Amino acid sequence: MYIKESSERIKSVHYLWEGRINVYNARELPENVSIDNVLEKVSSVVPSHFMKNIEAIYIGDFESLRARRVDAVYQDGAIYILPEFVIDEDDLLDDLVHEIAHSLEESETLEIYGDGSVENEFISKRIKMHETLQAHNIEAPPLEAFMETEHSKALDSYFHETVGYPVLATLTSDIFISPYGATSLREYFANAFEEYFTGNPRYVKNISPKVYNKIVQLSNLGEET
Repeated sequence: MYIKESSERIKSVHYLWEGRINVYNARELPENVSIDNVLEKVSSVVPSHFMKNIEAIYIGDFESLRARRVDAVYQDGAIYILPEFVIDEDDLLDDLVHEIAHSLEESETLEIYGDGSVENEFISKRIKMHETLQAHNIEAPPLEAFMETEHSKALDSYFHETVGYPVLATLTSDIFISPYGATSLREYFANAFEEYFTGNPRYVKNISPKVYNKIVQLSNLGEET
């Protein structure tokens, strides 16, 4: 995997987070971004047990991230970040919390998705989105495409390039927390998780109550251990 090969070449420890998580090449971040400030903020808003699957953070030029048109990913115990797309400290904070959510999916799959409540909520919102697009005379792919929960390059391209996120955000403001949360079931969960810890938990409860309940449950499970 290209990410692993690249990460081996950029190992330069700058920060030890949570007493065990190595942060590599943090100096590549923009001058206006302090990794100390951002990680301190993450630790203050996200329960520490939610970071249990993270072993390292790599900041560098990763070809695979560019190919996927993303600025951050979680994979195999590590978060990978493209520094050039980090605008400010709030932007990096959002990226890290979002990827922490994906790390939780690795060990808490059954807790998050086992009863089907989050999936059913996501599909119902996709159906409502399809109806909304049609109501505004915007040509959309068949409903069957909106019923899929996995990431689809074709549907992602339709959301991002054909309709456009600004238009989609306006049309679906009462359906999804952000258009990115509509791209797949996993992004739906991570998008709500990010908003819960870096934005407005009440908003998550109103828009995505099933995900809200899962986050509360996961938080409570951590307190019991």
